[in-house]
Amino acid sequence: MTRNSWRILRSLTLPARPRLPKSFRFLMTFSCETWYVLGGRSLHGETPYRSRRTTCHRRRYAMHVIARLPGFGYRHLGFGGVALLMLAATMHADPPQPDAKKAEVQLPAGNLETKAWLTYSTKPLEKGEIDRLVNAELTKVKVKPAAKTTDEQFIRRAYLDLTGKLPPLVEIVEFLKDTSADKRAKLVDKLLETDEYAKHWGHYWRTVVTTRATLDFRLQQVVPQYERWLTAQLKANKSWASITRDQLTASGKIMYAEPDKNAEAFFLLSRRGADSITEIAAETSRIFLGIQIQCAQCHDHPSDVWKRQNFHEFAAYFGRYGGERPILEEKKFTGVQLVNRPGEHRMPSKDDPKLGTVMNPKFLDGKPPAGAKPVPSTTGPIGKGGFGKGGFGKGGFGGSGGMSDEARRKSLADQITDKNNPWFAAAFVNRMWGEFMGQSFYAPIDDLGPQKDAMMPTVLARVAGSFRGNDYDIKQLISDIMNSDTYQRQIRSGDPGEDHLLFATRNPVRMNASALIASLNATLGPLGQGGGKFGAMGKGGFGGGPAGQINAEFAYDPSTKAEEIEGSISQALILMNNPAINQKIKAQGTNMLGRILANNTDNTEALRIVYLRTLARRPTDRESTRCLEHIKSVSNRAEAFEDILWALINSTEFQMKR
Repeated sequence: MTRNSWRILRSLTLPARPRLPKSFRFLMTFSCETWYVLGGRSLHGETPYRSRRTTCHRRRYAMHVIARLPGFGYRHLGFGGVALLMLAATMHADPPQPDAKKAEVQLPAGNLETKAWLTYSTKPLEKGEIDRLVNAELTKVKVKPAAKTTDEQFIRRAYLDLTGKLPPLVEIVEFLKDTSADKRAKLVDKLLETDEYAKHWGHYWRTVVTTRATLDFRLQQVVPQYERWLTAQLKANKSWASITRDQLTASGKIMYAEPDKNAEAFFLLSRRGADSITEIAAETSRIFLGIQIQCAQCHDHPSDVWKRQNFHEFAAYFGRYGGERPILEEKKFTGVQLVNRPGEHRMPSKDDPKLGTVMNPKFLDGKPPAGAKPVPSTTGPIGKGGFGKGGFGKGGFGGSGGMSDEARRKSLADQITDKNNPWFAAAFVNRMWGEFMGQSFYAPIDDLGPQKDAMMPTVLARVAGSFRGNDYDIKQLISDIMNSDTYQRQIRSGDPGEDHLLFATRNPVRMNASALIASLNATLGPLGQGGGKFGAMGKGGFGGGPAGQINAEFAYDPSTKAEEIEGSISQALILMNNPAINQKIKAQGTNMLGRILANNTDNTEALRIVYLRTLARRPTDRESTRCLEHIKSVSNRAEAFEDILWALINSTEFQMKR
């Protein structure tokens, strides 16, 4: 590749790029120099474009043009050097040297006991209240918040966070022209009422549930029905309490031919097999309470108050949950049935795992279901799935005053969504805050607890209190967060090396697979998803076409910490070399770039539109100069713009939420 191609590439990534280890920086430089020596050219000398006749040579040239601009990370090499560079790019950066002054500052972290959460106001948040709370904490540690985002930065962030895709060009232009003081709040309200908002977040919550589930082909076929149900709930702005309750109290069956009926039962159906009781209990606690109580399944929790008995008492709410049973009609599977079975959940003995003690359902605060009568905690053999043997006889049916499986789960739903249970609201607020800010109060995003430290716990407690007071109104919570100056802060150079940014700036994170696919579709046009039913699509819900390939490489668990979501060689290569993407990049026919060049003979204007379509912003003066120099050096205008668009698509900035 040539110097100019590196210049172009470097201009398109995050301003604060991580430093690569010195050994890899040397290898990258050596490999790049070797490429030019082998090609008869020097990295330090300009090479006329006429000697670079292939697309590969030309795009390396284009990337080098971008690479000289500030803030662009090393991402690509040609042929033999590409694997080395991609490996280097995925390595951890040299750890930043901490500022001696900062190292002495006590971070605003701490924990709140369960009762302390309930002392915070449940009144609606006032305008600017989130900012006052956060800024007060920042003042204590002498950290200055970042500047406010530009309109271009805000509209891109808002669209990606709410709809999972880039804003359309016409929306960007109209938003930039709007001079009203409340245009950002209006944009948030507008996006919250779109189908795209409901679809994006329906997909998000479906992924939260399915990523850690092992689904057979029968259950995979009802995943789209579950996602549509979640989407419909969010579109109607059902409260988080209502959505939670419907899933925990579901019963009956899901039929493949009836996609709009009873899909809420999927949550309970998603865990099956011998460990279904303990797995569904653990997931219920993790997703709806943000508490990793499964850490206490075999022993007392190593870092929180939960005991082994707490876990198994919680699991006893599902003591008669029987998982799923396939529905077979005329030798064809036509659906799945949620079933229950007799018996009680037993906590295995530490001395003899084949023996267990019958557990009575109790919530994490030690309270049993309302009106329940305890069953004797007898010890006996453990049946399949942790059930006490004996069925309707001794040691079996009749626990909790004869409460049925459905009655137990209804009682659990009541206790989880009770406004005196602070963890339900805190878990949701913590997760949503983490999605919108790039970092959460508690990390991991689903690991809260009385003895767990949170960053700025008083801020979380107040926002969670307001969420409780608003009857768990999801759209209101999102609006409160996005209309705050805290959310609207720019990313800031130098901060990504810190462990936690203290919400003084937005933490940039990688797009998830669905957002990346949607952004590519919005920029280039539909890539195609391939055919087949969901059973052949995998957990992402995309087929075997280009979208399915991208999903397979870029999908990750939404509950993963942002700093643990890393790029890979295969991810870089699939965007660099994917035939469908490269075909869409071509400036021909009805392709996006072809239309732009046909309608705009002025290169400066065409470049502006290309940037707006891909990065939702105009090029900087320096970027314009570099790119126009590249276009001038190339004898073919279309090919030069293809190089620039290709480099933009492969830039870190395009692939990040920032």
